[in-house]
Amino acid sequence: MAAIKPAAGKAGLLAGVSVLAGTIARADSSIDFKCLYYGESNDRTQVIDPGLYYKHSWDKAGSLGLLLAYDSISGASPTGEIPTLDATASASSAGTIPKAEYTDTRKALGASYDWRWGSHLPSVSLSYSKESDYLSRGISLVDSWELFNKRSTLHFGWGRTWDDIDPVNMNESFKKDSDSWSLGWTQVLGSRDLLDLSFSLTRLSGYLTDPYKLVTVGTTSLPEVRPDTRDRKAAILKLGHYFESRGALRMTYRYYWDDWKIDAHTLGLEFDQRIGKKLILSPQLRLYRQGAASFFAYEFAAPQPAMSSDYRLSSFWSWLVGLGFSTDIGRGASFNLGFTYQEQLGLDRVEPRPAAVVPLTARSAALLFEEGDGEGEGSPGSVSPADLKVVTATLGFSFKF
Repeated sequence: MAAIKPAAGKAGLLAGVSVLAGTIARADSSIDFKCLYYGESNDRTQVIDPGLYYKHSWDKAGSLGLLLAYDSISGASPTGEIPTLDATASASSAGTIPKAEYTDTRKALGASYDWRWGSHLPSVSLSYSKESDYLSRGISLVDSWELFNKRSTLHFGWGRTWDDIDPVNMNESFKKDSDSWSLGWTQVLGSRDLLDLSFSLTRLSGYLTDPYKLVTVGTTSLPEVRPDTRDRKAAILKLGHYFESRGALRMTYRYYWDDWKIDAHTLGLEFDQRIGKKLILSPQLRLYRQGAASFFAYEFAAPQPAMSSDYRLSSFWSWLVGLGFSTDIGRGASFNLGFTYQEQLGLDRVEPRPAAVVPLTARSAALLFEEGDGEGEGSPGSVSPADLKVVTATLGFSFKF
């Protein structure tokens, strides 16, 4: 997805809390290296993502940032087809969710430049990324305007991406474009508190279908079809508070909705606690709940103008906990390490079908027609491709000189 985030507002909020917490001013140049591991349960998607970021600042000429990243992606992803059930499975069996294996790599480049112009801090960013079947190019312009003796900041931005899609299972190429806008306000509420309110709108057009997803229509599987336009909106509230114990709390609430009838609520809590002179511990908690797209279903009686069984468009909820720490290791160098654990539960559930090659036995028929409650766990045999456990680990080094 390509959406311009309220970066200026986020930067203003976090920077304000960091100043309150006594963070040391940045050096003229810095190099940051970070490596991310992302792993889904049941041999699904695995990602290793190393990245290198360089930034140089001039006293009066602004700052230049350069990004180089490389993703190695492998594993398997649900196809969207109806889960199957072995005839010998027990009533509590979860069935088998059809998946397709894949491997890919992603190379990404980015460049940004920002400068001070009176009470404004404008910036421009360029991005480029390439996968075996996907090419994306983007540009964004963002400005932060300080007002009322720097106690308030109006931030706004625009971004655009141009994407080329070349599915490996098709002999066609497609295009997708997006335009994004953001508008927000950051307010210093006192010596210890910051408030940020922002709104974003992203309009996508072109080929928005996933070429590798299928839907079950009657007794056959057909490629999914999605609308060729999408308007995505989000309203975000952020609060930051600094405690005398040298800790900073950041609270975030985000409400998202779009014209595919998906809506979502996200509540996030992060806390940075300074211990001694060099160590900062950062626990976090995130709760998420999403509703389904209007054209989502696990099965269709007949082909529809728009239809998808992609679990990412279904109803589900998730929770995430994490812990990170960073420490100063001297001579302008710092080290950081972080871990998160996430569990996700699908709320749209389905009863697995007996495999087509297996005769319909009394046991499998009972499982097939057993009714679920349509919410949460459902009946003992119901499943959802959205059921997922995810772990991430990040390792990073920063050098300032």
